[in-house]
Amino acid sequence: MNTTSTHDTIDSSETQGGQPLHVVIVGGGYAGLSALITLRKASPDARITLIDPKPWHLIITRLHETIHRPLESIRISYKTLAERFQFDHRQYAVDIDEGRVQDWQAERTIDLGDNQLSFDFLLIATGASSDTELNLPNFYNLTALTLNSGAEILERFVSNGGPEKTINLIGGGPTGIQFAFEIDHVLKAMHADFRLNVYDAHAKLLDRFPHAFGDYVEQRMIEKRIAFMPEWRFESSAEQMACLVHEQGERRDISDSQLTLRLTGKKPQTLWHANSSGQLRLGKQTLTRIFTAGDCSHYDMMGSNSMTAQSALRKGRAAAKNILLEAGLTRFCLPYMHRDIGYVLSLGPSDAVGWVGNPGNIVKGVPAYLIKETTEMQYDLLLSGVDSYIG
Repeated sequence: MNTTSTHDTIDSSETQGGQPLHVVIVGGGYAGLSALITLRKASPDARITLIDPKPWHLIITRLHETIHRPLESIRISYKTLAERFQFDHRQYAVDIDEGRVQDWQAERTIDLGDNQLSFDFLLIATGASSDTELNLPNFYNLTALTLNSGAEILERFVSNGGPEKTINLIGGGPTGIQFAFEIDHVLKAMHADFRLNVYDAHAKLLDRFPHAFGDYVEQRMIEKRIAFMPEWRFESSAEQMACLVHEQGERRDISDSQLTLRLTGKKPQTLWHANSSGQLRLGKQTLTRIFTAGDCSHYDMMGSNSMTAQSALRKGRAAAKNILLEAGLTRFCLPYMHRDIGYVLSLGPSDAVGWVGNPGNIVKGVPAYLIKETTEMQYDLLLSGVDSYIG
């Protein structure tokens, strides 16, 4: 297929005018920060600007742990990171659409409201977001849990008193399952009287994973008396009404529970199509100065497009390296080829399940838990300035 692209050759460390290379990164999640750190390591003189509306980066793969630890423990301020990696943070929410990115490519300038920011290359790494929050009592979605202490939410749940209370957790995917096991562990340690239900739209738990994966989780849920409620979907209206609807038509009001957590996954506002090097494509046009990475991106060719921290981090690194290659004299980018090498799900303290190497190689229990912790520690090291990732 024929494509069109426009190149302006510049040195990888300086522009043609002798100014340092300026890269703007929109989005400070896993993809954005991994790209930023890779750029800083490879190009110490480059100017880097990070645009993100929040004041802090959230280590979201540890969000379920905030059921028993402070929310602040998984936040790291961009101010701290900026001092460590020498970049400028602009706290601003950027509106992005096809028309704007075409303008950015042509003008090499992005509008930040009260001023214009020029750049040589721009990386879109805005990730994905959860569903719109409903203003209902004792109802929290994923976004709300990034802003409110999970431990305090549980404390309020327990302090309300009364007979056996119910927690409805909507969404039996990885995030929902990890929260379910953390909640179960903490409430049992508090000797609380409760019932925990996990509702999911599918007939089988974790059906996109290997069967042994879901089977192990279901067995552990049975042992802990966490109820799995299959084939229930969540419905809400503009009038702030919400209920659960079964495949057979039965309806249940979510107000029947004392606490409802909706963890049905995330999706990007726009899924940007990129070539195998991470450069944005609009129809037949390749925008050579606009790259994308993370959950908001879909790359051509063989590399992993899974919506995981692992894939986001690897895409960010690949995009950063290709920005530097595109900035050089060769203007030759490398294809993103990373394949997922594993996935591990936490099931509370000292327990986990996952696969390593290939989806048929299932690990369980303490060995899986140690792999999960090692993976988290590797990312913690990256944020501290120690890059132990290969490739």
